[in-house]
Amino acid sequence: MPNTFGIQLTQLESLYLSDSISMFMQGTPDALPGQTMPYPNLLLKIGGAVLETEQQKAEAMIHVSLADLWVIREVTKSSAVIGSERVGLNLLLKVYTGIRELSAETDMQFVVSAFGEVMDDEPGKSEYSVQLERIRNGGELYSGGDDDERNADQSDGDDQSHDADEDRPDHDAATAA
Repeated sequence: MPNTFGIQLTQLESLYLSDSISMFMQGTPDALPGQTMPYPNLLLKIGGAVLETEQQKAEAMIHVSLADLWVIREVTKSSAVIGSERVGLNLLLKVYTGIRELSAETDMQFVVSAFGEVMDDEPGKSEYSVQLERIRNGGELYSGGDDDERNADQSDGDDQSHDADEDRPDHDAATAA
């Protein structure tokens, strides 16, 4: 599902969320009181997880949007512990993982729409990796083959120009200073 993040919920996590999110919570700031239920889809997903964890006696997967993740983050208290399960902390770790992943996707979509697709220098090699390779190699792109010979020839040329400098009459004065 695009633009959603899958979260595995334990029975205690799904019950905690079911108890924490209410149909009577204030919705979006522009909604009038009593105008709509603020989170019906999220409540349906959580309710499904409550039923599934009870019937299957296993964790349930729900797929939530970035907005749903922010709602869950808002109602979750990190200090919530039920029995020996750290429900609050476990939920927050899952939620922040999802927020980070979906935010990165959104950021990448923005960059691609603003600047276009990444161009490849070589098949399978992005411009970023080419630039990174150049930086690591001190500004030169070493990709083997002719480049290595060309760089070897260039260093020979440097030695020759250094020798030529020694033959110049002003060389002794420049090196003495």
